[in-house]
Amino acid sequence: MFNTESSEVMKNYLASQSETNQVSLDQVIGFMAGLLACSEFFGESELANYIADNDESIFNTLMTDSEPRDAMIELLDNVTEAQVEQKKILAHLYSNDADANEPSQALQDFCSGYIAAYIVNQDIWHSDLQFLLQADEQKEASEEGQLFIDNFEATLDLLTTFAMWDQALANHPEPEKLGEGFATFFAALDESLAEIATMALMLEDEKLAMLEQDQ
Repeated sequence: MFNTESSEVMKNYLASQSETNQVSLDQVIGFMAGLLACSEFFGESELANYIADNDESIFNTLMTDSEPRDAMIELLDNVTEAQVEQKKILAHLYSNDADANEPSQALQDFCSGYIAAYIVNQDIWHSDLQFLLQADEQKEASEEGQLFIDNFEATLDLLTTFAMWDQALANHPEPEKLGEGFATFFAALDESLAEIATMALMLEDEKLAMLEQDQ
């Protein structure tokens, strides 16, 4: 699913920024997945900004011809292809977590990256969710939009739980149950992320159709 060479190039590039690096490869992939799960993608600059974390030299490297930029674009294409094909990205990247009782650090990083991308696109998500509610109103006795919204909010909660696992355990009245149910939560999250990405593609098509009607 992911180009091994590009993954290694990006991983090494991030590690080389020892003084300024704030993100891991898994956080970057999570951020990509979160950006692409929204119906509007602003462009590569959003991704470069996230990786650079206000470091102008890193940003410039990722926005001009360079090996790290090529790796970034290749990985972005890989995530795009996975989401279009409705692949379970977590099962592929973090298969060892599927039968565990807690998320690995890599999975936690993916989830934190995804949440960061949601925050970047939060206004667009709010607009899209309102669009789904309006679609419900136009369809008699339909609650498809509301069901998606409920699942979306539950998915954000689960992403946050995974990303901040130690804190989730500390705040849970029965922390052992989190561990016991982790494999179930993992599978549910993977399924939900695929559904959200599919919905984003549908919303993108709907928006394009509306624009064509207005012309």
